Amino acid sequence: MNEDAIYHVYQRPELGREAVVYKNDKGFYVECSQDGAVVRKITCYEHSEIWAENTAENWVDEILNA
Repeated sequence: MNEDAIYHVYQRPELGREAVVYKNDKGFYVECSQDGAVVRKITCYEHSEIWAENTAENWVDEILNA
């Protein structure tokens, strides 16, 4: 179970994709899921919340891949 704070959730059910933006003491990161399984964690620690949100959107829109 993840103890970090969830900030945003992005979904594209028709593509089977979800991205969850989390924040911990280091900053933001994104967990990317495909068909319910986490396939990638992208750290955005040196970037802003907007950067992490854009990363999540890019995952669900299939701009980023595993």
